[in-house]
Amino acid sequence: MDANEKNLLIDKKYTCPICEKQIHAKTVKANTAKFIDTKYDLRPIHSNINITKYDAICCSYCGFASLTKNFDTTTSTQRKLIREKIQTNYKSHEETECDIYTTEMAISRMKMALLCTVSKGGKESEIGNVCLKICWLYQDLADEITEDSPEAQAKKEAYLKEAENAGMNAYEHLTKARMNENFPIAGMNETTLDYLLAYFAYKKGEYQTAMHLLSGVVTSRSTTTRLKDKSLELKDMITPKLRGEA
Repeated sequence: MDANEKNLLIDKKYTCPICEKQIHAKTVKANTAKFIDTKYDLRPIHSNINITKYDAICCSYCGFASLTKNFDTTTSTQRKLIREKIQTNYKSHEETECDIYTTEMAISRMKMALLCTVSKGGKESEIGNVCLKICWLYQDLADEITEDSPEAQAKKEAYLKEAENAGMNAYEHLTKARMNENFPIAGMNETTLDYLLAYFAYKKGEYQTAMHLLSGVVTSRSTTTRLKDKSLELKDMITPKLRGEA
């Protein structure tokens, strides 16, 4: 990871839709993140910055938090719910000055976004998307643990357990969204979402469901080569499970 992460960031101004105060959030400069690959759960990996850390905007005055893309899309009913359920119980404070967001800070911000998304009655896809990003961030946190750090193994296992819990929550909400919402869902087209659901079905031990979803992904003409390759790799991981070989 680039030691000069702060040079890849800018402070962007926003107007909070709940309390109408001017706030700031750090965001990654356009075209600076160097993409490498995605993991099986579509967690994006960049060589110089973790973009997921900067995907939540939080208001320190009223407590409202949201994924960046959903920050300005609250309805009047949702704003009323946020004021009743979040703002009335939130202790206002000045924004914390920092050069970068640590992964721990990012998780805290993302959890606040999850609380607000649930509180405002957000769509299943919105809730699932935030859960997915929390899953990714806990995996990132586990990756940051060095072997010589105190209680390294115990910490890593705890973070991976949190990632698993968040992933299963994402699976539940995105499955409901798949049945009831129109695409794109959480920024994904049909084949991408079906692949992701197949991966989480595999992690949950629902191998038949996973294989059914993957069959549709592999045979779809709209599936990219990269996603088809991932799907075939995942099918190879699931096949021994179905046969009771592993």
